[in-house]
Amino acid sequence: MKIVFDSKIFFYQKFGGPSRYYFNLFENLNLINECAYIVSPTYSNDYLKYSKFKKNILGINLPKVKFSNIIFEQINKFASKILINKIKPQILHTTDYFESSTDINKPLVITVHDLIHEIFHKEFAKDKDYRPKKRILNLADHIICVSENTKKDLIKFYNIDPKKITVIYHGKSFLNIENNYKSKNQINLNFKYFLYIGSRKRYKNFFSMIDAFKENSQIYNDYKIICVGGGILLSSEKKRLNEKNIDLNKIIVFPSNNDNLLYNVYKNASALIYPSLYEGFGMPVIEAMSLGCPVICSNVSSLPEVYGNAALTFSPSSKNELIKSIEKIAFDDDYRKKNIELGYNQSKKFSWEKCAKETLSVYKKLI
Repeated sequence: MKIVFDSKIFFYQKFGGPSRYYFNLFENLNLINECAYIVSPTYSNDYLKYSKFKKNILGINLPKVKFSNIIFEQINKFASKILINKIKPQILHTTDYFESSTDINKPLVITVHDLIHEIFHKEFAKDKDYRPKKRILNLADHIICVSENTKKDLIKFYNIDPKKITVIYHGKSFLNIENNYKSKNQINLNFKYFLYIGSRKRYKNFFSMIDAFKENSQIYNDYKIICVGGGILLSSEKKRLNEKNIDLNKIIVFPSNNDNLLYNVYKNASALIYPSLYEGFGMPVIEAMSLGCPVICSNVSSLPEVYGNAALTFSPSSKNELIKSIEKIAFDDDYRKKNIELGYNQSKKFSWEKCAKETLSVYKKLI
C-alpha cells in the first residue's frame, strides 16, 4: 500500500511529540513492508536525518532562515501536489489541520493529538467557539485519536460520529537503540535531580512543581531540577523564580532537545515530574518508564491511560499531594525500585510497531 504523509509538521517542527509520532509511524509502516512516503519538499525536522528509508523522504533539509517561512510554505504547497500526484498514493495521512493537500482525491486520514486550543482558548486569545480543526475533520475519511480522552474531547467539541474515530496509542521511542546513546556526548549528571520535559507555559503547570520542590528543605538542598525543551529561561520566568526565592543555579535548562540528551537525562533522573493540567497523550511519561525513570504525574486527561498503575499520581491543583509524591521518591528507595519495575512493565504495552499495524488496519478499511 502506498501511503503519503504531507509536509506541515516536518517543515515547522524540528523536534517534538507530533513529528516524533509521524516519523515513527512512517518508519514502522515501511518496516512491515508497506510503502510509506514523507512528501516535504523542504523540511527542518531532525528525526528525518536518522531514517532507514531516506529514499522515501521526498525533500531536502533546509535550516530555517528568518522571514523565509512564507516563501518555503508556498514552495512546499506547490511541489507537494506534483510529488503526491506522481506517487499516486492510496492513502493521504495529513499532518496539517489547516491546509492539507485535500484536493487530491484519495482517502484522507487525520490524527488528532489533543484539544488544547479548544479547551484553553482564552490562553490563546480565542473565544469559546474557536474550532480550528473543523474543516479538516469534515474532509477526513477517518480520524485517529491518540487516547480515549482525546476522543472524548473531540466528540464534545466537534460532535464527531464516534464510528469515524479510532484510538491508537503512541509507542515508546528508545526501544533497541540503547547502545546508540551510551557512549555519545555524555553530559555531566553526577548530582541528584528531578526531570521536567517540554514547554513551561500555560497549562503545563510548571510553577506548581517549583512550589512543591521548594517546600521540603532537605529536598531543595540535595536536588536540582533539569528542564529539557521549552526554550531558554525567559526573564519573566527568572523573575518569578526570584520572587519564590529559588536559587537559579537549582534550575538547569537545556533549551532544545535531542534523543541523546533525552536518553541520558531519563536514565539518570531521580524521577520525571509531569504536572500538566491537560495532555492528549503524554509521551514523556512512557519514554521515562521505558528507561527506568520513575514518574510523578498529574492524574488528569489522558495521563491515567498512559501510566496505568505505574506512577505516583497527584491532583495538579494540590501542592500537598505533589510534595508527598516527591518525598516518597526522594526518601523511600524500596518504593522507588518498585516504581521502576512497574514502569518497565507498563511501557511494554506501547510500541510503534503496534501503532503502525493498528493504523494500517484503519487504512485498509478505507480502500
